[in-house]
Amino acid sequence: MKYFVGTDAPARQRGKKPHELAALEVIPYEVAQRDVALIKAVVEAKTLGDVRRSPLALPLVRKRFANREFDGAPPFHTLPDDTPFDWYDELDVYWRPEARLRTADLAPPSVLAKFGRPDRGYGMDYEPATWLPLEEQAEIEAALRHLGHEIVYDATILPGYRA
Repeated sequence: MKYFVGTDAPARQRGKKPHELAALEVIPYEVAQRDVALIKAVVEAKTLGDVRRSPLALPLVRKRFANREFDGAPPFHTLPDDTPFDWYDELDVYWRPEARLRTADLAPPSVLAKFGRPDRGYGMDYEPATWLPLEEQAEIEAALRHLGHEIVYDATILPGYRA
């Protein structure tokens, strides 16, 4: 399996404690590509027509609109294509995959067991997740290769998660 390996440590520095600065993300590459494509499809959609033309965005948005029908909102399929769509107003932020959570959920368990660090972050909507230290990147990559995985470096992945 191919694993994306990367960090956005400099982009995360503001407001973070030292133990949170140097995290390494390790995500199955296909999952990371799909996550980034979904985020792009949703964020770039400006109308419901844009959403309907996106096989990635459509299921997510249709499901969210179905939940609103209980409150008397019109069904999704009755709304015209030129209906404005603002992803933040319609979906908020909880639909977005996060690289740090993908790492905690999808990095190989043996890698997380050996190198993972407990997350000491907190907040009302914050979900703690085991993280991997950047200073052990060489050892983590060696462990991935030992398990038979291929390492992929892709400079578009982490910015795509933040889009």
